[in-house]
Amino acid sequence: MSGGNSGQESLKTGSLSMLHALAQGLGTNGPAAVTALFFVGIASLVAGSTPLVVLLAFIVYSGMTVIVYEWSKVVASSHSWVAIQRRGIGRWAAFFGGWGYWYYYMTGYAGFAILGFSSFAYVLFPQVGQAYPWLWIPISLAVIAETTILVYLGIKPSTSYVLYTGLAEVIFLIATSIVLIVRAGPNNTIAPFTPTPAGGNWTTILVSMVLGIATFGGMNSVIPVAEETKDPKKNVPRALVILALILGVTLILNSYAQEVAFGVSKMGDYAGLPDPGIIIYSTYFGAAVAALYALFVLNSFNSSAVAFANNAVRMSYGLAREGVLFPKLFAKINKHGVPGYSAIISGVINAAVALAAGFLFGPLTGGIFLIVNNTVLNYLNHMLAGAGLIRYHRSKGTLRIVRHVVVPVAVSVALAAAILYEVYPAPAPPLNYAAYVTAAWIVVGFAVYVVLKRLRPVEMEKIGESGL
Repeated sequence: MSGGNSGQESLKTGSLSMLHALAQGLGTNGPAAVTALFFVGIASLVAGSTPLVVLLAFIVYSGMTVIVYEWSKVVASSHSWVAIQRRGIGRWAAFFGGWGYWYYYMTGYAGFAILGFSSFAYVLFPQVGQAYPWLWIPISLAVIAETTILVYLGIKPSTSYVLYTGLAEVIFLIATSIVLIVRAGPNNTIAPFTPTPAGGNWTTILVSMVLGIATFGGMNSVIPVAEETKDPKKNVPRALVILALILGVTLILNSYAQEVAFGVSKMGDYAGLPDPGIIIYSTYFGAAVAALYALFVLNSFNSSAVAFANNAVRMSYGLAREGVLFPKLFAKINKHGVPGYSAIISGVINAAVALAAGFLFGPLTGGIFLIVNNTVLNYLNHMLAGAGLIRYHRSKGTLRIVRHVVVPVAVSVALAAAILYEVYPAPAPPLNYAAYVTAAWIVVGFAVYVVLKRLRPVEMEKIGESGL
């Protein structure tokens, strides 16, 4: 498999429809995988108030999406976060956008998608996992190889796969959630959307928002494929809005459905189970539907790996094209219209990250560690993008108070609180080390920025300017 240049010098502009762009964000989020992994983590903190946390997280992430929506009408680039920060703040923020989001994409791939897949496979076959505790290693490597090949073969095939399986996944989750709610009958109650099941403790609820907001992570991952989308400054904003509605309905509805089916007062027990979703689906629908749910969860992790890899490859491509951070090799396009070398090297790096986290903490804890580790970079970039939105529209004379000022300020307050609660009160080891690793990555990033300004002043002057 060669990553060499095919003679094509840029990505295939206009090759994706609005739905294919939407699929990139849908895949990154992995809704079925979220219902199997994140709901358990949130319930371990707030028990029966899990739907409340999911609802509040959706409100916060919707505000984050408003910021990206407004920017998507202005910029369309493979490294859109770099272009956004350049337009809004300046060169240093543009570099931070690339440095932070490349890390976010890579650790999201390794942590949520790869180690999440391996961990869930162990849950499905616990006896096999106990007999062969090393089996997560070949599973992880096999998924990385498969998704790397799919990404290498083109953006249209990879997003088509994510689109069709992702929409089937959403339809399945919504339909079964409605059935669960109906069958719960008198157990339906408004209590899950209140702090009462969590003992009325708002501090605990705010702490759980670290995981809650991450539940909708990927919602804004439409923008990395903007350069390859038809009429991107029209279709990418549309895709962001539709995707937000799809994910909001699906995840809020399923969190409530699982709770009333399991029992509001029993959510402490729910949090202690490795596979409560499987148990619920098996109890209410039988083994065949439970197996289908498990298949959707595994596929959700897999499609998330594809989408995260697409994101990382396009971020490194955009920076390499400008001669910043990555060598020009990462900008070479193969015959499938993909930065081939970037796809291959990204797969190798992800294998190293996944194996390192898995060896250090085990596949499940290692995956959660990487997820917690990268959320701060996501939040900081959205905060910078919000500040930049105010600055940009003020300079253009197009400032609108609600969407350009009120929403970004409110989002920044919410995200600052989430960052604070990730650090204090700190989670139990080893998750408390995640914030330290993030801080180290940021410090190293600024050091690299200073060095590159001296070594490549011309390239750094133009960072974030490429795109449509």
